[in-house]
Amino acid sequence: MMPNVRPMATAKLQSTRGQLFLIVSGGRIHRIGAMKGRLHVLFLLLGVSLLAGCITAGGEPVGPEVVGSMPRPNSGLNEALSAEEIIERFREAETARGLKAEQGLVFEFNRDIVIEDFDSGGELKRKQTRRFRSYTDNRLPELLLYDGQPPTPEQVEKERRKIEKHKMKFLGTGNPDDPNAKADAHLLMRQIDLYGDHFLPRLLGTGTVQGRPAYILQFLFDPDNRFKDPIVNTALKHMMIKSWIDGEDFHISKLEAELVNPLFAIGGLAGKLDTFKVTALQKRISSQVWVDWKVNAEANGWFLWKSFTVHFRSESTDFKRLEK
Repeated sequence: MMPNVRPMATAKLQSTRGQLFLIVSGGRIHRIGAMKGRLHVLFLLLGVSLLAGCITAGGEPVGPEVVGSMPRPNSGLNEALSAEEIIERFREAETARGLKAEQGLVFEFNRDIVIEDFDSGGELKRKQTRRFRSYTDNRLPELLLYDGQPPTPEQVEKERRKIEKHKMKFLGTGNPDDPNAKADAHLLMRQIDLYGDHFLPRLLGTGTVQGRPAYILQFLFDPDNRFKDPIVNTALKHMMIKSWIDGEDFHISKLEAELVNPLFAIGGLAGKLDTFKVTALQKRISSQVWVDWKVNAEANGWFLWKSFTVHFRSESTDFKRLEK
């Protein structure tokens, strides 16, 4: 029997996972830290806009996407759920994962990161690689390789400080004593509670990710529940963000976030962000543990008459359960 999915359902997120959280989840603490160093031009562009009080976009804000993936008889989804019900199932699954991690269900894995900068002619200017040992309970990662070589103690310490800095900035509002800055098994749930109310989920339909049925949700920025930062509000209004929620485990199996309109700093006089896109796939380790697997991101534009293109990719391998 074909499930009666309600593709037009919308609901306000009440302390549940939202759009900004998905971006954070798709770029865990150390990956954000790694990207930020090479996306400095992007942040400078936004910083100039903030100081000038002027960031604009070259198009209309993102609206509800036309439903394109309707339920099929072989979709594999047996329950009729609304967007809000799917989010609540996800919340329950993430809570259960955190509790299991506290009880000892933790995996370690290697994460390989590649960051490439290109000039205006498309020639590679700089390439950086890192390998981290990461953990599914959100403890801080360990640097294993730095540009293909064993890291020096100075490099290890530099990366550790960078991770700590961004962890506090993004998760703990700059205060090391803030509970949100703790890198523990419940970090993601705290992010859900912190950011969820800013977004409206909308069920688009169903699809498959790696052969597994999934619900497809679009997250729309709620203009009635803005962030304090006007740049964040402007950018999110022009981001198309979708997530695929596994129909059995109710963990995120795929995430896509894309800037649909260019952003201009001071009317385009200081700079322009033409494109920004992130795609993240999660890997199912067990019914209760899903891990960032493959992440690709790219951004291009120009700042103070200098163009930039940055490519970022990450892949996780060698998953092993930690002994208690």
